[in-house]
Amino acid sequence: MPQGLDVGTMNLLSARQDGNETVFVQQRNSFVEIDYSDMAEQMLSRSDVLHIRKDDRVYIVGDDALNFANIFSEETRRPMQAGILSSDEQSAIPMIKLITEQVVGQPEYPNERLFFSVPADPIDADVSTLYHQKTVESLLTDMGYSPEPINEGMAVIYSELANREFTGLGISFGAGMTNVCLSYYAVPVMKFSIARGGDWIDEQAAQATGTPVDKVTSVKEEDFALNFETDVGGIEGALSIYYDNLLDYVIENIISEVDEEDVEEGLDVPVVVTGGTSSPDGFEELFAERINDSEIPFSISDVRQAENPLYSVAQGALVAARSEEEREGQAEQPEEPDASAE
Repeated sequence: MPQGLDVGTMNLLSARQDGNETVFVQQRNSFVEIDYSDMAEQMLSRSDVLHIRKDDRVYIVGDDALNFANIFSEETRRPMQAGILSSDEQSAIPMIKLITEQVVGQPEYPNERLFFSVPADPIDADVSTLYHQKTVESLLTDMGYSPEPINEGMAVIYSELANREFTGLGISFGAGMTNVCLSYYAVPVMKFSIARGGDWIDEQAAQATGTPVDKVTSVKEEDFALNFETDVGGIEGALSIYYDNLLDYVIENIISEVDEEDVEEGLDVPVVVTGGTSSPDGFEELFAERINDSEIPFSISDVRQAENPLYSVAQGALVAARSEEEREGQAEQPEEPDASAE
């Protein structure tokens, strides 16, 4: 069966169809490094902690990395930064390879179809996503898959707007980037990314409050809500301020890009927001308020949040993979003989 893979800065998620259900597998896209010892190796193996040893170092990978970082007051390291493979992290490729293997597993048959998400080039940073795309594609090919990239914003459209003929504005608020795609009947009219996301919020809040970034991330992921009733001097107050700033920044860039692309003003489209950064309670209401108050040059019929924001991109990649497999299967079917020619 085909798969969808969300290659995110914070998490890697796969989606696979199992009967009538979609099965998701998730791992945090991070690792922490500790000194090797026989005792540490035995304890990690006994506790089923995902790790690898290299020389005299042990790398704890995935969900367990954040737990270890918080216990030892260390910062986790990331194979990816700002939505793409980190050029500053020498262990980026082996680490993301290990995490990807845990998330997608081995293909069920040779050249199993797998669509994986890639961001668009950001409009506010001099960054190319090509190296990242080709590296991930090569890793998946080596694993035995037949991989195909899909724009992250378009994956949101596939996942959330099937009942609207795949027409609308899909916005994925990820950790490293925010991806935006405007689609008209499954044809992307406009797609771009912005080099700010959840990591930017965490870093700004950490700097403002003098708190380690991983601690800020943990607070945001536990029970943080965008209600603007928290103490401004605390972590949650700082998070609220920078969330508000990010939304204004994203909307400003949407308006700017719509003007540049000369998008038809008569459009009346739904907007769907998704991604892990959009998970806090109150995000949907705040974004709807901000975008409805903006001077965006087309009509918005409604604004809603994906039912499962963290899984939406992987789900959309799976929809695209299944659609492509069905199309290829139909193309391979032999034509029916023409009875009139007999």
